[in-house]
Amino acid sequence: MKKKLVGVVFGSFLVLSSALTVGAEEDTKNCGDFEGDGAVAFWYENGYTAENDPHNLDGDSDGLPCETTQSQYDNYVASQEADDSSEGTATEEEAATEEDETEEGAALPDTASNGPLMMLFGAGLAGAGSLLLFRRKNQNA
Repeated sequence: MKKKLVGVVFGSFLVLSSALTVGAEEDTKNCGDFEGDGAVAFWYENGYTAENDPHNLDGDSDGLPCETTQSQYDNYVASQEADDSSEGTATEEEAATEEDETEEGAALPDTASNGPLMMLFGAGLAGAGSLLLFRRKNQNA
């Protein structure tokens, strides 16, 4: 009876731990989330390509988001490059100091995960299994 109870408890922990990691990415974007050139702006600013499309905005794998035409994309890119050149370019020293001035303890990026927590949970399960194994050996001896 105790073995069944322990099996059910550990099985429940495994199911719960897998459920915690399944819904990790909640901030996905869809084409309906954007208006006008919003999809093109999002695509361009994040540097997405046909091979790098985490939100699946490029359904036909042509390298353009949300059924955008090549001319629309080219016009947007040209306008962004024109805006960047008119603002003036930062020197390498200014860029290096901007990178050094990032706030310590700032919010984690979207790619951060609960990996250390899952490693701790796995180590706890391994420790519990080892404890049960040694306890069983002592009872049989």
